[in-house]
Amino acid sequence: MQRIILGTLAAAALAAALTGCDASFSASPSSANNSTNPSTSTQNGSPHNSGPNRGGGTSTGTGSGNGASGIRHCTTSDFNVSVYSSGDPGAGQRYATLQLENHSRTACTTGGWAGLGLVNANGALPTKVIREGSAKTITIPAGASAYEELHYGVVPGEGENGAQCEPTAKAVHIIPPNQTTYLSASWVGSPVCQHGQIRLTPIKLGKL
Repeated sequence: MQRIILGTLAAAALAAALTGCDASFSASPSSANNSTNPSTSTQNGSPHNSGPNRGGGTSTGTGSGNGASGIRHCTTSDFNVSVYSSGDPGAGQRYATLQLENHSRTACTTGGWAGLGLVNANGALPTKVIREGSAKTITIPAGASAYEELHYGVVPGEGENGAQCEPTAKAVHIIPPNQTTYLSASWVGSPVCQHGQIRLTPIKLGKL
């Protein structure tokens, strides 16, 4: 499967280049001073409040303390992030992969779904995350990666017109599960229709 790697960790550079706030969650950047606005995400098709300042996870820990396994929880600063297109696009459908690499020197545990927010040079864009599947706690060894799969459409929804249904994002802000700060990666390039709706699978160990 051909992979087009279009985004790597660039939090500081993107924070300087982009203004505005994240439409999907409330968080602070991992290495910048601007902050984001709260909103409601969606899980399994039903709106819910994902909790202040975090993505959805398998635990409530947000720090680097140890879990039940004795292995510490992953924090935002442990990760490099990238987003690349993946899969064979169907009619009006697009697929992408969010990869999180543990660049720390030790293993850490995480689980659940990341928080996402699309942005461009004008600020936050509509972003509605639908969490699919069941969350499981995973351990990411030092230097290893985990991933989440993204699925979105390019067919306009109600109230959207034409191929440019929504403004095209330049970047996506990503909150790792159970965390409160985000990292930024370049977006894959297509506008996200249906008012920014993105279906997201739980984080899994490995590379897709």
